Amino acid sequence: MKKASAYSVYLLFRFSFSLLFSMATVLSIVYHLEVVRLDPLQLVLVGTVLESACFLLELPTGVVADLYSRRRSVLIGVFLYGVGFLMEGTLPWFGTVLLAQVVWGCGDTFITGALEAWIASEEQGRPMDRIFLRGSQLGQLGSVGGVILGTLLGNVNLQLPIVTAGILCLVLGLILCRIMPETNFSPALEERQGLLRDLASLFKLNLNFVKGAPVLLALLAITLCGGLASEGFDRLSTVHFLEDTVMPVVGPLNSVTWFGAISLMGNSLGVLASQLLITRMEKRGTIHRTGLVMFSSAGYILCLVLFALGRSFWPVLALFLLAGLMRTIQGPVLSAWMNDLVEEHMRATVFSTGGQLDALGQILGGPMVGLVAQRSSVSWGLACTALLLFPVLFLVPLAAKMSREV
Repeated sequence: MKKASAYSVYLLFRFSFSLLFSMATVLSIVYHLEVVRLDPLQLVLVGTVLESACFLLELPTGVVADLYSRRRSVLIGVFLYGVGFLMEGTLPWFGTVLLAQVVWGCGDTFITGALEAWIASEEQGRPMDRIFLRGSQLGQLGSVGGVILGTLLGNVNLQLPIVTAGILCLVLGLILCRIMPETNFSPALEERQGLLRDLASLFKLNLNFVKGAPVLLALLAITLCGGLASEGFDRLSTVHFLEDTVMPVVGPLNSVTWFGAISLMGNSLGVLASQLLITRMEKRGTIHRTGLVMFSSAGYILCLVLFALGRSFWPVLALFLLAGLMRTIQGPVLSAWMNDLVEEHMRATVFSTGGQLDALGQILGGPMVGLVAQRSSVSWGLACTALLLFPVLFLVPLAAKMSREV
């Protein structure tokens, strides 16, 4: 099979992988409750193990991608996801579910950073804002398909969407082995001294580079703030809908099916917003990154506060969708901004550092917000997520000022 263009493979990957991930996870909490019979503490431990695995393995796997091959790193990640999903879906026991989180969490760290570094190297000279936005758009479309397929299969058997996604991940990995090119990769270190010494040398090299790039430090700090806020929003928003609003019954839309419909609406808005940004770029040639990141951050904070205070279902739904939209449009633009600041041979490691900071933020922010929600109310917990994001309003202008001074 002939190697395809890197851009087309990137779009295929973003669509297919998002579809399979959504298919496997859309009903995962229901699966954990009804099939695996996890109690609330075990449910929390599952999420903690996943985020801990991502945090611990993110940077080493990024270093491996810069040392050996970004393509190989992505392929390893896809196969690990497939194995992890198969473990989780076929062996419904608490211990194997925990192990599965480690396996596919490890797969996630092999992909994060390596995928962005790979496409940036293969498509040198092309505007990365447009590429990342188009990839985000295809990912949102894939998520829509995954939610639909996962829900349909889950109505037959709750294990079926997870197992099916695992098998198809392995198939996707085999296809990528044949069509995914890598022509512009050069290892970060020319002379090898053994795996551990190479890892230590590249880690030191990247650490010195990041310390000497204040703009990049500011952008990584923005990523950390996003992680601090995201876990509380993701975990408590469902509770806020169920406890603080009255979800209307419209035809077949009961409280369970509403969340599937909300997910579809959120993904559809993300697709539309990405297309509008891409169209604007095609007309003007570029977008104002600082303004867009500032606007999306301020909008996210405002929507979070109003969402936390809301009690009527329809306004709360609108604010929830707007908050998710702000996150969706910020991510690709922030990635493209970081990409322009990083030397080619360090891309995967620096992007992985961003992923690690995001995971660290979730590990730290989730319990803090959860404690506030437990001691006071879910609304106060959600409001605290907005406070955790507040430093971004100072970091974005700082990054912009330092960019002009460089």
